[in-house]
Amino acid sequence: MTRLAFLSPDLAASEVPFASPLAHAQTGTAVTDRSTLGKLEVRGAVETLAPADGEELLPLGPGRALLVREGPTREARERLAAAGYAVYDVTAALAALDVEGEDVMRRLTELDLGALPATGAVVRGTRALIQRRDGETFRLFVPRELGHFVAEVAADMAAGLGR
Repeated sequence: MTRLAFLSPDLAASEVPFASPLAHAQTGTAVTDRSTLGKLEVRGAVETLAPADGEELLPLGPGRALLVREGPTREARERLAAAGYAVYDVTAALAALDVEGEDVMRRLTELDLGALPATGAVVRGTRALIQRRDGETFRLFVPRELGHFVAEVAADMAAGLGR
């Protein structure tokens, strides 16, 4: 298992807080920060990987997937590494944002919203993994350093649509 400890909140010193990428964003109710979700990039024969209870496996490409779970990733990292997968904790590298409204998403991306999850561009070329959640809720995984920007653009789009 390869580790970049600074990307794993459960490996950080206890005095290091997990800071929201949206701490200073004005998003109203259109965007919800879900960045505290545990996020692991898994490489290997992911098509045969069965996620545990409370985990979701989202495809990234051939032999690559994003495993998403509530809470710390240590148990999942160890379990997957023991099973022979290459595992990278990207919890602190990716912002996770829930965006409300299919009309908002149609303005944020050109991806076919009926063919999600998918990886593509949102807001001016920002790479994102997009997942449809319940009804008209969509989850975007974007580079953490762009989370604030993406959230504010989504909130502006929602406000323009009267949401």
